[in-house]
Amino acid sequence: MTDERAAIRLVVNADGFGESDALDRGVLRGYRDGVVTSTSVLANCNDPLARVALLRATPGLGVGAHLTLLGGAPVSPASAVRSLVGPEGLFPTQASELVLAWANGTMRGDDVERELDAQVGRLRDAGLTLDHLSTRHHIGFLPTVGRAVEAVARRHGIAGIRMAMERPTLAWVAQVPRALMATALGGLAWLTRRQMGLLRHGPQSWGYVASGHLDEIRILEIIGRLAPGSHELICRPLAVGDAPNPDLVALVSPRVRHALGRRGIELCRWSELF
Repeated sequence: MTDERAAIRLVVNADGFGESDALDRGVLRGYRDGVVTSTSVLANCNDPLARVALLRATPGLGVGAHLTLLGGAPVSPASAVRSLVGPEGLFPTQASELVLAWANGTMRGDDVERELDAQVGRLRDAGLTLDHLSTRHHIGFLPTVGRAVEAVARRHGIAGIRMAMERPTLAWVAQVPRALMATALGGLAWLTRRQMGLLRHGPQSWGYVASGHLDEIRILEIIGRLAPGSHELICRPLAVGDAPNPDLVALVSPRVRHALGRRGIELCRWSELF
């Protein structure tokens, strides 16, 4: 009989479905030909019904919402979330602008919760069953946003929230910009979790600063470091013509699948973790 406490379970989640045709094609190929098990749909994407139609062809792929306060228009009327948008009624394009709004207190928590609730409602109304929530550029690590994400998850009965970050490694020393980013994200994540309730926040996630650059070597390294328990690998597989990005190349690699099998790692979806 398998000891569940010693098992290693891994969700391979592709963020941003609906952001571009290239990403959609990459996610679907990563699922059909590789180890992708889940995706997060950009919550303010264009034409969500078209995205749902694509996902219906892959019923085994787990689906969550990739909530955003960056880029594009809000789902709510701009007048209802005034602290989140600029004069033209659009979200800011840079995460640094959101951090500044949080730091100087101009980001209103009720606006954030109202907009994120509308985003989840939009995807559910389009026909998606959501099993987790993540945030674009990890803005959920800002305490104001994190509290709103948890409130929305409770309201909609969604068990999974991405909040647990990988620990630093010696490899970060050679990649100073990513190491600094990861350190900042880790500090914000710790601060935000202290302000949140008892909702289960899902597995330990890997790839925060390497998503989009996850070559085979990096994924094999992560696989080798996984301890018993639940984990998530964040990826962005892009299929641009005949030139897939490093994430997609690695995710369909036989060596990666073999490494998962050798360690007895169970691939799963967020819904299977709770």
